[in-house]
Amino acid sequence: MKQRVGFELLLGQVLDALPAAPATVVDAGGGTGQLAVALAGHGYLVTVVDTSAAMLATCAQRAADEGGGVAERVATVQGDAADLPRLLAEESVDAVVCHDLLTRVDDQAALLASLAGVLAEGGVLSLGFANRDWLALRAGRRGDHTGALRLVEGGEAVTLTEAEQQLDKAGLALVAAYGVGVFAEAGDDDLGRAELAALAELERLVAGREPYRSSARTLHLIARRRVFRSDLTGYTP
Repeated sequence: MKQRVGFELLLGQVLDALPAAPATVVDAGGGTGQLAVALAGHGYLVTVVDTSAAMLATCAQRAADEGGGVAERVATVQGDAADLPRLLAEESVDAVVCHDLLTRVDDQAALLASLAGVLAEGGVLSLGFANRDWLALRAGRRGDHTGALRLVEGGEAVTLTEAEQQLDKAGLALVAAYGVGVFAEAGDDDLGRAELAALAELERLVAGREPYRSSARTLHLIARRRVFRSDLTGYTP
């Protein structure tokens, strides 16, 4: 399970970005459904797509355990997130959330094209992924200077600038960018209530500010599928 402070911050950012419930949302690579069930609890109609039947079964059980009709708002589809338009139909949903998947696939461009393809025009994408700048900082601070150098020069993870360029190529316009996990660390859930509240407020305040954002463990981008209008609008033959 994700660290509580980080997850609550992320969930708040997602809820702020999504259209009003009961909008339709796809959780691409949603696994066991932690985010999907939370969104369904807020009234969204969520379809979780994942390659693992076992994880989807856990997701369905999590939704059922939640009660309050949440299970009725969560559907599961076994399949590859890079094939969403075929699985769910093109331009068929209001929003897509895709977290912790971008840096795990071989073809990031194909994944982003799939996410864009299933969105209706003007639809919202919430994209979360490991920040390569943070990975480089961590390696350097641990004394792994060779590893840090490799990450600075490039690698499997992604930077904010690179992600924005990839979104643009997929027909998605960046709306907002946040850092999640600037100060929060594993084990912080054991802090007292007052310290947890202070940490959560600190993370919230710096999430969109530099240089904090670029040094966060996770980057969370909000993008919107572009609305294409004819250049001939208003033209009378």
